[in-house]
Amino acid sequence: MTTPVISLGGSIFSKEGERYLETFISGIKKERKYAIVVGGGPQARERISWLRKMGVGEYQLDMMGIHFTRVNALSLSLALGEIEEVPTTIDAAVRDFKIYGKVIMGGTEPGHTTDAVSLLLAEAIGSRTVINVTNVDGLYDRNPDDPGARRLKEASYVRAIKMLSEEKRRAGANFPLDILSLNIARRSEIKIKIVSFKDMENVFNCIKGKRYEGTVIG
Repeated sequence: MTTPVISLGGSIFSKEGERYLETFISGIKKERKYAIVVGGGPQARERISWLRKMGVGEYQLDMMGIHFTRVNALSLSLALGEIEEVPTTIDAAVRDFKIYGKVIMGGTEPGHTTDAVSLLLAEAIGSRTVINVTNVDGLYDRNPDDPGARRLKEASYVRAIKMLSEEKRRAGANFPLDILSLNIARRSEIKIKIVSFKDMENVFNCIKGKRYEGTVIG
């Protein structure tokens, strides 16, 4: 079984998510190998929103978001007792994973969400699965807040892309996934499993390849 890449949504770094993050840290410490890509979270989105009102361009806003993801990745790395620097490219992440069997990183370049980075990392290390640990418990057939919204147990790449194709990609956007991630997953047939960080037992069941509640794409 190959090591799954974990795309850890930045929302877990909020005050609300702190206790879940601590549980995640306790659990992941027990794993011999892991590859984790960390998102920017609410602090990044708030700062980006403010800077956008100040007239800052999308490229620069993406760079700001990337810095937040790297701060979160460094925080996680330090909490796990790992190295004090995080890789800033896929190549550097692959090198660290090959040497240590472990890697934690944030974003890489403007235009790429950390979900997309997690798919690229999965391609590079030969992983067949990306586990998207986020603040929702799966992919829904409509906005999860809408009455009658239904969580999908599984979805094809084509269906997921169709569902998200109308979304506009902007810096700091908070999507369950993005089109680039889905296209990378489709070209390499990488499964994407979406689970909520609010049920850490379920998250680790998913990481360990056991039965879990969520959505699988692919």
